[in-house]
Amino acid sequence: MNLVITGATGYIGSHLSCLAIKRGHHVIAASRKRPNTNVSDWLPFELFSMDSFVLPLDTNVVIHLAAEIASTSPLVNEAEVLAVESLLQATHKIAARFIYISSQTARQDAPTLYGKKKWLIEQKVLEAGGWVVRPGQVYGGRERGLFGILVGVVRRLPMLPRFLPGPKLQLIHVDDLTEGLLSSAECDSLKPGILCLASSKTISFTKFLSVIAHHRIRRKRVFIPIPVSLVKLLGVLIGSHLRARLGIERLDSLFNLPAMDTAGDLKRLGLALRPTASGMHPSGNNNRRRLLQEGNAFLTYILRDAPALNLLRCYVRAVEKVRGGRPIEVLQSFYNLPLLLALLEKRAYLLGQQGDEFDWRLDAAMVLAEATPQGARRFLSIGKKSGMFISLILMLWGLISEVFWRVASFISIPVLRIWFTQGKF
Repeated sequence: MNLVITGATGYIGSHLSCLAIKRGHHVIAASRKRPNTNVSDWLPFELFSMDSFVLPLDTNVVIHLAAEIASTSPLVNEAEVLAVESLLQATHKIAARFIYISSQTARQDAPTLYGKKKWLIEQKVLEAGGWVVRPGQVYGGRERGLFGILVGVVRRLPMLPRFLPGPKLQLIHVDDLTEGLLSSAECDSLKPGILCLASSKTISFTKFLSVIAHHRIRRKRVFIPIPVSLVKLLGVLIGSHLRARLGIERLDSLFNLPAMDTAGDLKRLGLALRPTASGMHPSGNNNRRRLLQEGNAFLTYILRDAPALNLLRCYVRAVEKVRGGRPIEVLQSFYNLPLLLALLEKRAYLLGQQGDEFDWRLDAAMVLAEATPQGARRFLSIGKKSGMFISLILMLWGLISEVFWRVASFISIPVLRIWFTQGKF
């Protein structure tokens, strides 16, 4: 398939171009500057200078990502609408499909010119028989776009706002969004209309900033309550010019963000979104970090001591090569306090495949630990004082521990079974 992607050097466009090339498509990047990525071809493209822009005749799909997001001038917004109309006409001449990437803020009565402009462009695209994609809050990958701005704010400021009442977001990782865009381009049976791509579950803006702080930059932040009404009043008092410079207009969009029904569109495209915490990792996947955490818990439980780094790496490599590299799902408390793994070892509620996987990983950790000097010291008591009295104390301690964990396991079965069967881990 031959794809023309406008704004191919942007946050979403660069990810989309890379994914399309990996899938074997011919990508023509339409942008002001030649992309650094290995695109198939490049066409010079200026959003407000469409007179000399000609689409290749063999183009199958045009994906329009280029947009003016900084200007609040009505004239600039009007010029962007005219530019999209010209691009639609060029697309119609070569009988290609047109996909426009809009915004969750788009609506006729939007509180900002940006949201109204997006809605107006949507109407032009739909009238021309094109497709409109409304993504939620895009995050992940390189720190660009609005996500990059938010990460920068969280990184610089020790105190962050907790808006009251708290605005709600619907998130989508940049790689999940590009997967959805490419799937919509590849699907010939998809009828023209509006596709809403984001998590069907909402997350508060404060929680989103907290997730960035915890999983992206690994720092703690303090949140200060700020009434939304106070921010709106400040915006009225300072005037439109200062409101735009200080970014309060963006906050207006945030405070009035409409909810999207996304479940049907996600199912239609076969799109499964990754967990937010996992997506916050720069690679888009924190499986290795979670495997290190998992291995540390298992090996600490077995050795009764923190495992050596080489042993921990051996565990991760073993799981990646033999078990697909996916961490198992258990309560975070078991990782923070590895002794609690004794409750799981008895298979009190880990049934079926989940229990089998837990047993395999515990056995793997045991085998790896036994083959190390650290394991020899633990299991053979090499280098430790021994004697009949010490042996008797150790045997008594082992008996008491076994009785204690059997009783604890029996008592905890009802609670833990509910947690695991309902996915609260």
